[in-house]
Amino acid sequence: MTQLPRTLSRRASGFTLVELMVGMIISLLLLLAATSMFIVQQRTNATQGDLAEIHETARAISQVIQRESRLAGYSDFTFANNTFGAVNVLEASNDDGVNVSDTLTFRYFGGSTTGSDPWAPVGSASAPVADGTVVDCTGKDVNANAMVTTVYSITQAADGTPWLMCSVNGVNTPMFPNVESFQVLMGEDTDGDLTINRYVRPGTADMSKVRALRLSFVLRGNSTNNPAPTSPFINHFGTGYAKNNVAPAGDAGSIFNVPTDGRLRKHYAFYVAIRNRLN
Repeated sequence: MTQLPRTLSRRASGFTLVELMVGMIISLLLLLAATSMFIVQQRTNATQGDLAEIHETARAISQVIQRESRLAGYSDFTFANNTFGAVNVLEASNDDGVNVSDTLTFRYFGGSTTGSDPWAPVGSASAPVADGTVVDCTGKDVNANAMVTTVYSITQAADGTPWLMCSVNGVNTPMFPNVESFQVLMGEDTDGDLTINRYVRPGTADMSKVRALRLSFVLRGNSTNNPAPTSPFINHFGTGYAKNNVAPAGDAGSIFNVPTDGRLRKHYAFYVAIRNRLN
């Protein structure tokens, strides 16, 4: 029996041009998806880092200023010559800082070790020594016979970064970066019953009757890849003070216009009591 020859077909090895193009397109799509996910994750991480830093800065600012507000007007009663004279233990100025920010001033004396001689000259063996119970905004001990004047304001560094600065007896120390706006309202006890009757801007209050403060800050993050803000402004004290989100006459800084620079911004406001006035 004769066997018919079989026709053998030799297939070419590898991929066709169409298969290569399809593979490249799929690879590019996968690479694009992975890149997009990486960018989104990177932006999310940057935003979360900004948010954590902003919250921590706000907490630290609140602690420092509340501590100093409790010291305003403090003097050790054994140091009878420690008087504030004609200066106010509490002062504030309106809209004269960076980004139309306010400034806030506290004055107080420090604390010294038991048995210190209030009348001993500085440098003598019995001169008062700070006991660490009173520190200024930079963390330095304040002696009982030394009056400290601290001034909080917003300054701007050479690179454009805004800082909350604390000046101690004229020596400036930048404390916290990325603090863009600072506003103050003075809480007046107009009838002497130790209850706040109204909050007014600096320059309009009877400072002898101010027993509390309402403070507001705007802090920003470092990254510039955040979505555009939902509102073009921040109302520091709400519509009860700036009606219809329009700054009242004489207090332009109470409305902060938000720059469209891709930065995350948060607003913080809190009250502080001037403890040495509550008696």
